[in-house]
Amino acid sequence: MGNWYTNICVNGPQQSQVVAVLDELGRRAYVTPEMKGWIIVYDQETDKFDLNELESLALTISTRLSWAALASFNADDDVLWLGIYENGKLSARYASEKRDFEDGGELPLIPEVTEVLCRIFARPEKNQQVRRILRRRHGVLGFFSAFSKIRLAYLIEVLRHSDLAEALGIPGASVGFGYEYIHRGETPEGLSRGDLQKTLSG
Repeated sequence: MGNWYTNICVNGPQQSQVVAVLDELGRRAYVTPEMKGWIIVYDQETDKFDLNELESLALTISTRLSWAALASFNADDDVLWLGIYENGKLSARYASEKRDFEDGGELPLIPEVTEVLCRIFARPEKNQQVRRILRRRHGVLGFFSAFSKIRLAYLIEVLRHSDLAEALGIPGASVGFGYEYIHRGETPEGLSRGDLQKTLSG
């Protein structure tokens, strides 16, 4: 069984500001301290894998704090979905397998998604690398990645997420972690349990 997780990276605010917004909304969540300019939210309801719930929370956080938010959704390592929101507006969405979504045909083209990602993470020089990561197929050719430095495909989507994080400077704590993993005691590398703040509803 592959990874199942959702989380939201928020740019700019302090941990206490994010927790305050989540408390107002009555959310049950864990919140990291600032890492590389970003804070990560692990929310219980979004970990039930309702994209509408994830998008709604990311949009609300972005609106309340007037900052960028990146929502990540990994379903059994078969599909990686990303949503990017800036100042309360949707900027771009991405799915590694568009055919798995009813609105897949409406998703923006990869060059557009790449441009938005590189802009919000201030890595314009990574445009070509990020574009290749987003375009790379999912499938059995990913087996060869275990024996080569060249990624022909992604066997599991957490590797695509990890490659994006490395290229863009996304905190590694957003890769492979969601509410359920954190709640049962797992802690992202570089963080202690005390670094994670729970909301009042948590």
